[in-house]
Amino acid sequence: MDEFERHGIVMVEGRDAAARALRSPELTSDPGAGSPSVLLRDGEGHTRVRGVLREIIGRLEPFPDSVRTEIEAVVGGLGTSFDLVRDFARPVAGLVTAAVLGVSLDDVFLDHLERTTANLDVFGGTDRAAQASAFRLSVQLGRAPAEPGSGLAGLRAAHAEGRLDDDELAINPVVLAHAAYENSLNFLASAGLQLASAAETRSVRELAAEICPARYVLRFGAEGPVAISLADGLPFGLGRHACPGSGVALAEAEIALRALSAVLSGGCQVGEVRWKTHPVFHGLAQAVVTLG
Repeated sequence: MDEFERHGIVMVEGRDAAARALRSPELTSDPGAGSPSVLLRDGEGHTRVRGVLREIIGRLEPFPDSVRTEIEAVVGGLGTSFDLVRDFARPVAGLVTAAVLGVSLDDVFLDHLERTTANLDVFGGTDRAAQASAFRLSVQLGRAPAEPGSGLAGLRAAHAEGRLDDDELAINPVVLAHAAYENSLNFLASAGLQLASAAETRSVRELAAEICPARYVLRFGAEGPVAISLADGLPFGLGRHACPGSGVALAEAEIALRALSAVLSGGCQVGEVRWKTHPVFHGLAQAVVTLG
């Protein structure tokens, strides 16, 4: 029995079935608990909060040259032996997450971010450590100074304008940070492993569809919860809950993977590879690459 079956969650797999489920008005992302998270609501509240978050993400379109330069510096500074997770994907994903929010993020912040889950309650609220980390990050972002023009300043401006309420302002910066960070972390490390291991070259879009770092999304219907698979060519979802940051994610990956490809061009060997075991988020725990 897998994780979904243990919790009585029906699975929907296959691209056509998944696309229908993602578009279905009979399935909602709202479990009925009144969450302020954009990921756990539907209707007017979801549309309103998603619109604010889309504006924040849109500040990175087109992708800023300053962030591009920082990413290339991280990849260019990799030594002759490095971990694709710790040394490549984590700092790159951290840079872009910091750019989305407009605040500096240290390793302690990223450690807590990795302990959260995207909806902060994937299987019914049993992961108290994840929720504690999410609360800590919410407090930290709530106290952080917001530079003019930053994502955090934009969120606070939306709150002042009445477009976000107090609870929405408290939790959605964490949701946004997690979405920007976790999926990029998992995708970049896995795509880096593909570059280091495979002879053929594939586009970033092809890699995204193949790797699909967020494998499932949870929806709720009249007969109970449903896990919809995104692994058959729907890495950014579909419909009203499709990822609003797909353009930024693809631009980030293009820059980082192009730079990594140049580093790997002289040949490399892949050492120990370990995978995460989370039922929703697919990614590497470790993959050591040695050049030469």
